[in-house]
Amino acid sequence: MKNTQLYPFERNKYYYGMLLSVEDFNSEQRYMNDKRRLVNRLVHGVGVVSGLNVVAIDDQTISVESGLAFDNTGREIIVDSPVTKKLSMIKGYETAMSRGSNAYVYLCLEYNEVEKGSSYDISSADGSAVRDKIKEGYSLYLTSSEPDDSIDPVKDIYEETTTVYSDGKLRIRHVIPRFVNSDSQLELRVEIETFTKQFASFSYDVQLICLTDETDDDSVLSIKFNEMLFEKKGKYTLIYRLNTGNVVNVKGSAKVEPSSFTLAYDKIPVEASASGCSETSIIKGDLREAIVSASYSRDMDSLFRAALGQRLYLARINLVNAGETAIIESVSNVPFGQYVLGNDLQNALQRLDGMPARSVVQTAQKNDDPEVPAESEREIAGGVCRVDLSSGSLKNKVFYSDEIIHGLGLGSVSIILGIKTEDGGAIFGDSEIFKESVPNIKIAAKLDPTKGSFVVGVMTVATVLNDFIDIRWTAIRDIDEAVGEKSKMKLMIKPNSLVLKPRETRYLEAVCLNMTNKTVRWSVSPDTGGDIDANGLYTAPNTEGVYEVVAQSAIYPELKASIMVVVRE
Repeated sequence: MKNTQLYPFERNKYYYGMLLSVEDFNSEQRYMNDKRRLVNRLVHGVGVVSGLNVVAIDDQTISVESGLAFDNTGREIIVDSPVTKKLSMIKGYETAMSRGSNAYVYLCLEYNEVEKGSSYDISSADGSAVRDKIKEGYSLYLTSSEPDDSIDPVKDIYEETTTVYSDGKLRIRHVIPRFVNSDSQLELRVEIETFTKQFASFSYDVQLICLTDETDDDSVLSIKFNEMLFEKKGKYTLIYRLNTGNVVNVKGSAKVEPSSFTLAYDKIPVEASASGCSETSIIKGDLREAIVSASYSRDMDSLFRAALGQRLYLARINLVNAGETAIIESVSNVPFGQYVLGNDLQNALQRLDGMPARSVVQTAQKNDDPEVPAESEREIAGGVCRVDLSSGSLKNKVFYSDEIIHGLGLGSVSIILGIKTEDGGAIFGDSEIFKESVPNIKIAAKLDPTKGSFVVGVMTVATVLNDFIDIRWTAIRDIDEAVGEKSKMKLMIKPNSLVLKPRETRYLEAVCLNMTNKTVRWSVSPDTGGDIDANGLYTAPNTEGVYEVVAQSAIYPELKASIMVVVRE
């Protein structure tokens, strides 16, 4: 029953002696199915209910675990056992690979049913065989098409998402609240996703109507982004605070100015154009009440029909071009958050809300510049070191500090030195200019890029009576150079896939390219997936399954590599 017209409902009215035909029995099944599917769609939603995790087995093969999902018409899709498939054997592979930059493809799941069984048709003249069963199942397919901005029905209730640019390498979205109070503040969230090893940078202007930029009270907001300033993660969020005017019951809008858009990959400009307009309703009153009212007032038919063409995205498979083919680099499960929140999970979250928080939360200093990421504070370090002197030291005598670890990792950094004064300040540059405040000395630093450390040297210009001197130091890691160094670093595991029997052991090798420090930390996911020691000796668990072994650089935690281990008899 691939019926997508779920209502109006009609059921049989039985009476004694009623002659039942094939259509009557089909109508009975359709009535029960449609009622259940309508509740699934409008009450529970669209997405993964349980399982359906996608993992890469090797460079060309994926595995989909068993699980349950609801599609866009409320039909249940059950994958009853894990399935392993070559990427090239999945429907839509050639079409998906022929589009765009082949940086990634999406793995989608859809409902399917097939006729099976066999019996004789007594109504036919020759008594031919007919199919007498319908088996509900599923099919997998690949696509390069992006989903609509309203793919998440929960967020769509209180936020409006607008894609302003997408080219297969980069996607930029604006997210704005659907309702905001008059004479107050709101956040415009710029969500950025990159799907290439190149570093993207862009800028554009946003024309504000009935809204103003919080920082300079201007009606034009300038958006700037440079991925080189971030740790390469592929997903970034910029937040801009806007003010609403003293107006009520009007639409505030943020419209992209297409002519202002500039884009570059690895500092090489490309021709591109961005467009889009995000709107928020400026009201006076309770925002929750406005959201609830708008949600319940949505027309059921339009809500249901709007989702009919929406796909169920199980995973985004990131690819690397290798000649005429492509290999799997990584897999991101349920990339657009299409999950169905079950009752058990809802109850658990409600109980958790009433419990005291026991998690350790990392905090960061407030960053008022949206263009500079919080991660950038890891590129600057500082402190004070003490250099011991000999009391009564003569001219041109040299003293050295102990080795100082600056904490910015290996590679090139810039060291700035200053002489600490008694009032807590510091003098940078030639100390002879301020010789009444500090001893007349020269200072320098010697960097060891292979250790991530440096040594401070002090030379007396005249006789010094001090027993020691405090030097204030600041280490700054050059962003472009750091990005260049990290982009050359590679971490791989040999072999790139593994099939073992339960409790079988095998040594794994972590291959570190362009890295001075080759220390790695091993781990297994999930925790029940076996054991691995510091030398890479992996022991498979007793239970058959597919497990992930991860190697992570001890110096650069963002550098990771993983392989899938299939454990079976």
